[in-house]
Amino acid sequence: MTRKISAFSPEKPRTGPGQLLVDVEFGVPSRQCVNYGICRIELAGAPPRRKNGKCKQCSGWALASAPENSLLELAFLPDSISPQTRQQHFGRGYFLIEEAYALPVSLCSKLGIPAATIGCGQYRIVENGRLLIVRFSNLVTL
Repeated sequence: MTRKISAFSPEKPRTGPGQLLVDVEFGVPSRQCVNYGICRIELAGAPPRRKNGKCKQCSGWALASAPENSLLELAFLPDSISPQTRQQHFGRGYFLIEEAYALPVSLCSKLGIPAATIGCGQYRIVENGRLLIVRFSNLVTL
């Protein structure tokens, strides 16, 4: 039996040590969250904010972790991403970041990493059957 993840009241999937459930809105902040990248990341359970972008379904839930120094891993839950959004952001085998994204201080603090930014680039997507995993390997410490 699979559990549906709702944008309004997510059922928290089992997280491992050092993992946090986060809501990721795709897009570029300077373009009202359209195009390719990360527009915002919020911790699950945080007070819900209005989506920034024109696309109201351009988001998904992920397990965030920092398994190594200067590395952020987002393991996206495919059932939380609409088919159109999945095709647009995950359909080419890489996740594109068009504009650097400064990680929220609250996320960095909970992961135990210094404040950092995800740099522009193409990041390989690994699909393991249950998750779409993106490893952001060039974090720039602020």
